[in-house]
Amino acid sequence: MNRNTIAVAVGLFIVGYGTNVSTPFLVLYRDRLGLGANDTQLIFVVYVVGILSTLMIAGQLSDRFGRKRLLVASLALSALGSLLIIFGRDAYALLLIGRIVLGVVSGLGLGVGAAWLQELLGPGQEARAALIATMVTYGGFGAAPPLSVLYEWQAPSPLIVPFLFHIALTLAVIPAVLRVDETVDVAAAAATQTGRWRPKVHFGIPARARRQFLWYIGPLAVLVFAFPSMAFALFPVLLSDTVDASPVVLTGLSGMSTAWGGLMSRPLISRMSTQSAMGWGAAIGTIGYVMGTVAFVTGSWPLVWPAAIVLGAASGVLSIAGLTLVGELTDPETRGALSSTFYLLAYSGMTMPLVVSALSGALGTTQVLIGLTAIAAALAITAPLRRRIALA
Repeated sequence: MNRNTIAVAVGLFIVGYGTNVSTPFLVLYRDRLGLGANDTQLIFVVYVVGILSTLMIAGQLSDRFGRKRLLVASLALSALGSLLIIFGRDAYALLLIGRIVLGVVSGLGLGVGAAWLQELLGPGQEARAALIATMVTYGGFGAAPPLSVLYEWQAPSPLIVPFLFHIALTLAVIPAVLRVDETVDVAAAAATQTGRWRPKVHFGIPARARRQFLWYIGPLAVLVFAFPSMAFALFPVLLSDTVDASPVVLTGLSGMSTAWGGLMSRPLISRMSTQSAMGWGAAIGTIGYVMGTVAFVTGSWPLVWPAAIVLGAASGVLSIAGLTLVGELTDPETRGALSSTFYLLAYSGMTMPLVVSALSGALGTTQVLIGLTAIAAALAITAPLRRRIALA
């Protein structure tokens, strides 16, 4: 890795870090603001609203205006999101707005950053670029929870100091990203444009890859974050009242276990073929869902941590394999759009905690968890067949 790729990788790390600083504090916000179960889950899930509002145009914007502008903008907005969350500790609306802004940051930055890394590393390096993008993003996800726990334990203002630290990191990395070479010929893109640029519904899926994306990659991409979101946003909250310990510590350790489980996916995926790895990721995640459901039914909190590791590993396998396939299927003109489409599907899975909370009142939490586990298992079992159909 050279200076350029390191700077972009660090930028992705900071974006991932910023999204997870507040996750261990969900229970603190619940108690401080007097929130119900759905309102508590909304703090986490509303982040997806910001993601979905930008992912459809982020890739197109970067294909037209360049990768650098989008990643720098996402870093600046990341600092703004943390600032809003600081003020939102006593104002639920500001807390939600801050989380939405962080969602916009992820929508702008992660897909664009992954595409930028692929272009900086060059042709034939799709797997390496996907691995780096996944590792640094999950590294950021994993670094935030333990530091938040440490601040809650030692710092006088745990709902302020961790976010100030993130703001400082963000402002420090922006100058380094500004010095990275742009890989998009912005002048050429402008020259081919007729009239005023307007965003449009454009998924960036090449015609030759449409069957493979729709039959195989797309359905499994939803599981990329459907698995880990349950581990660090639902199971800890469901079981927080069953243990006599700091809820921040318990939630933070669960979030850390999930993210660092994602880093463990590297040795796993090295033993799998790129084409079949997403199916294996779904199978691994199904095991994690089973473990989390058993933990809830039996009230066994210690089982949440190994479940979180398994779910994180599954997410990492799915992410690396999916981004590798996207890199192989696309071309430079639509790489940003297709990367953002992949992340659009992946982040839709983050609504799972809210889905469970919303359906639990009518169906029962246990029944909903069993149903989601069955769906994940079905996606894993049918993955080889759907892949064969897509490649036929």
